[in-house]
Amino acid sequence: MQAQGGGTITNVGTVLVNHALGGFPASAPVASKGAVHALTLQLAAEFGKDNIRVNTVAPGIVRTPIHARNGIENVDDLAGLSLLGRIGESEEAADAILHLAAAEFTTGHIYPLDGGHTAGHHFG
Repeated sequence: MQAQGGGTITNVGTVLVNHALGGFPASAPVASKGAVHALTLQLAAEFGKDNIRVNTVAPGIVRTPIHARNGIENVDDLAGLSLLGRIGESEEAADAILHLAAAEFTTGHIYPLDGGHTAGHHFG
């Protein structure tokens, strides 16, 4: 990327790095994704001068097969955790990755893709 005058890297993290969930066995993946978030910031700082942009998409609850492996039979039951009242779709994660790859003036950004899950919660 340095030789070609720039480029973009988009990593995938998780909103759980900054918004832990009790009762969910995620310590190891959250720790590794925390490292991805830190690496994103450091690489953005190191290589910004070379026009290399580094960002991370941090999904919340997105419809994937992994939920069944964690004992969640119907992932839509988790929709109430989001301010938008639904879970994300994998196509929305892909759209966020493409957006960051095309955002020419964005680097060092951790983009939460969580329907407002980490912004707040509904009361009542």
